[in-house]
Amino acid sequence: MAKERAHILVIDDEEILLDLVSEVLEDHGFIVTALTSAPHARDVFLGRPSTFDLVVADEKMPELSGTDLAKEILAIRPDIPIILYTDYPEVSTAKRAKAIGVSTILQKSSRTEELALCIKRVLES
Repeated sequence: MAKERAHILVIDDEEILLDLVSEVLEDHGFIVTALTSAPHARDVFLGRPSTFDLVVADEKMPELSGTDLAKEILAIRPDIPIILYTDYPEVSTAKRAKAIGVSTILQKSSRTEELALCIKRVLES
């Protein structure tokens, strides 16, 4: 069963999209920490890894890709579910992400409601 008031770390360098995703997730009852910088998100996560229940990361970000961020996070907490979302789902990226332990890959063009439902499914599994 999904954890009540799960704390989601969301990372996307597109601030407008980050705000929209955060609002929808909060409307679904999640606690959201939203960040535009993958290196900063990594530092926040490393500073308090037990705080978060799930991570949602954009794949295409400057400085650190979502896949590379996921790899670093999973090295610290292999049990944390990670949803990677991207505009351009490439087969090679999907295979690499799955190989390192990413839970799900979702196309960014999906409605934000689909992301919220995906998060609930991942938390329930």
